[in-house]
This record gives sequence, C-alpha cells and structure tokens, in this order.
Amino acid sequence: MFIHSFYYALKTMLRNKSQVFWCLAFPILLGTMFHFAFGGLSADEQFSAIPVAVVLNDTKNNDIITDMLDTLSAPGENQFLDITYTDETEALSLLEQKAIIGILYAEGTLSLTISAEMTDEPINQSILSVFVEQFNMSYEALADIAATHPEALPDAISTIAEDTDYLEEASFTNGDFNESLTYFFNLIAMTCLYAAIVGNNIAIDNQANLSSLGARRSISPVHGLVSVFASLTAALIFEFTSVSVSLCYLHFILSVNFGTQSGYVLFAALIGCLTGISLGFFIGCVGQLRRETKFGILMAVIMIGCLLSGLMVGNIRMYVEKFCPLLNRINPAALISDSLYALTVYPSHERYFTNIATLFLLSLCFSFAGFILVRRKKYASI
Repeated sequence: MFIHSFYYALKTMLRNKSQVFWCLAFPILLGTMFHFAFGGLSADEQFSAIPVAVVLNDTKNNDIITDMLDTLSAPGENQFLDITYTDETEALSLLEQKAIIGILYAEGTLSLTISAEMTDEPINQSILSVFVEQFNMSYEALADIAATHPEALPDAISTIAEDTDYLEEASFTNGDFNESLTYFFNLIAMTCLYAAIVGNNIAIDNQANLSSLGARRSISPVHGLVSVFASLTAALIFEFTSVSVSLCYLHFILSVNFGTQSGYVLFAALIGCLTGISLGFFIGCVGQLRRETKFGILMAVIMIGCLLSGLMVGNIRMYVEKFCPLLNRINPAALISDSLYALTVYPSHERYFTNIATLFLLSLCFSFAGFILVRRKKYASI
C-alpha cells in the first residue's frame, strides 16, 4: 500500500500546475533576473584613471610635483590620474559639474578638495585621500632627513620608492566568491523552503475536518501514517528534483559558481527540502484554519525567513547577527544559505555540518509534532 500511495501522491504533485510553478519555474525566472542584474559585476574589473584638477601655486617645488603628477597620469594600463591643470575658479566649476573627483592644490605639499555630493564615487574619493596622505608623509619625511642628515637622503628615497607587499593572497577553497553569490544562495534556500507548500497540502489533505479528501482517507483501509509517510516521501523526491534542476540551470546555463563540491551542495539542498516539507506539514497540522489561511501564514513565515537571510537586502543578515544572533541559528533560510556559503569560503566543513545538523534537527521536530497533531485530528468530525 505504501508504493500505491507513493505513486499517486507523486502523480498528483506533477499535475498541480501551481506547485510546479512555485517550486520549479519561479526560482528559474528569479535566478535569470538575478543573473541579468548582477551580470555586469566583476571582481576583475579594470581600474580607470581618476579625473582630477591640479591647481599650481607659485612655489619652488612646482616642477618636482608636476613631474611626479605627469608620471602618474602618463597614458597606459598603469595610468592612475587623469589630470587637468587649471586655476582655482575653473577647478571649482569642474568639481561642481562632477567632471572631476577632486582638486589637488600643490603648495610644496598636496592638499585635496573633494565634492561631498559625489556619493556615486566614494571609492575613488577614498583612493585620492589616501594618495595625498601618503605623498605628504613621504614628502615631510624626506624634507626632515634632508635638513638633519643629508647624507642619508639617497637611501631614504630608495626605501620610499620600493613597493613592498607584506601580504600574500592565498585561496583555501576552489570557489570564486563574490557578493552577488549570496543572492543565489538565498534563492536556493527559498526554493527549498517552497517545499513547505507541498507539505502544507499533505497535512490538510489528511485531516477529515479540513478537506473532503481527508474525510475519504479517514475511512480508507490504508493506515493513516502509511499514507502520510508515502506522501511526504513523494514530496521530498519531487522537491529535491525541482531544486536540482534549478541548481543545474544556475550553474550550467547562467554560470553561477557554486564551487567544486557538488555532492555537498546537493546534500544541503536535500536537507533544505526536508526542512521545508516538514515546516509546511507542521503548519498545516496546527489549528483548524482554512487551507487559504494556512497558506498565507506559511508564505509569510517563508518570506520573513528569506528576508532575514538576505534574499531582498544582502547585508541584513549581519545586522541580525549583531542584534539577535539566535535568529540566524534557527532560521531555515539562513541555515541553508550559510551552508552553501561555508562550502565556498571555508576550507573545513565544520560550519557546513553544523548548519546541516541544525536543519535536520528542525526537520525532526516539525515532523514529529506534525505527526502527533495529524494523528489526533485524522478521525475528527467534518
């Protein structure tokens, strides 16, 4: 009887167009929109020269500063500045028109004026500020050495000219992580949790007081727990297949890099689907509300969980971690997303398996509570 119930439960799910859309078509459509939204982002994007105006005052060091600035603005792949030599009035006009990022005043040392309104260029403004600060520190150091120990000046100039790198970049994983990936991780988490829709329907369809199908099943010779378990097993296979199709589409068609640990990614998706089904099954078993009301509650729970995980606002999870870290430990969407994140970023699997264990524990709690409730209600009056 288990095989019979399993077969017809799976057949029913495949014929439910609404379930197929939310669990398969919608994640693919949303993933495609994410791809076009983030497709132009690249960590290897080339740096472009920073446009600045230079105002030269009548000082004896103008030639030295001019030679240095001309070197930094020489055309080529290493060009740092795009310089316009002008007077202060014209420079301020260019800054107001946002044609330049800032104004460099050469008065022995360099001083910088930037536009506070150019919020779309904060990185270039920061780069300019650091450049001016480092130049002035080096200039003052050399001036002090020239005045006190002129014999050491050549060695000091040679030391300052050296570009010493004290850091070495090393990759502990094979994944190529960038910030846009977190949205795709959360998309997979949402897809797994959409399995709750199927779990909710299974719970309602096995309660005599909530559906006509539940009333017929209550007098069926098939044991109630066998019917429910067969339906949940079919739901897990249906949902895991849907998530696997979404993962294949994202990885092979949209070139979303989930790393090289495909087995672990699929296992996280499987446990995520199990958590989603058990969550929906539990909510469907609570109370005697109508199907539509329970569906609304279920979608609210899923969407709030995805919101706090970062599907809509990428960095919101950091604020949750700061002010209420417990939410990140029990939010299924955050746990699924963090499992995929851990595979991409961390060299060990400790964090990954911690998240998986928490998801599995949540699944057991939801399923056990749901079975207890549905067993009590199965033979309730219509």
